[in-house]
Amino acid sequence: MSDKNSRLFLLIGGTITIVGAVAQLFDLGPAAFIFSAGALVIIVLQFIQALNDKSDDLRQKRLSRLGFMVSLFLGLAAYLMFTHSNLWVVAILVYALTTLFLSFRTR
Repeated sequence: MSDKNSRLFLLIGGTITIVGAVAQLFDLGPAAFIFSAGALVIIVLQFIQALNDKSDDLRQKRLSRLGFMVSLFLGLAAYLMFTHSNLWVVAILVYALTTLFLSFRTR
């Protein structure tokens, strides 16, 4: 997958995820499904990026794999939304803070 396409899908998945999270805050019915669709896009993109990392730098490969593992917190947040637990906020917070940290470490 080209870098341009992956950025486009990441933008779309992120937007859908944010819309789903805001809808969950207002307790709208299909919010968990909307969030799950965006989270799935992000998780798949992170998985593809981890698989396609052909870098010789072991640090870069490790950070790529860590990005995928952290994206699984979005899946956990989606599960917690379906169980009507408020802990989905904590899962998203862990994902956001770790992704912010990784964004500074990878470049």
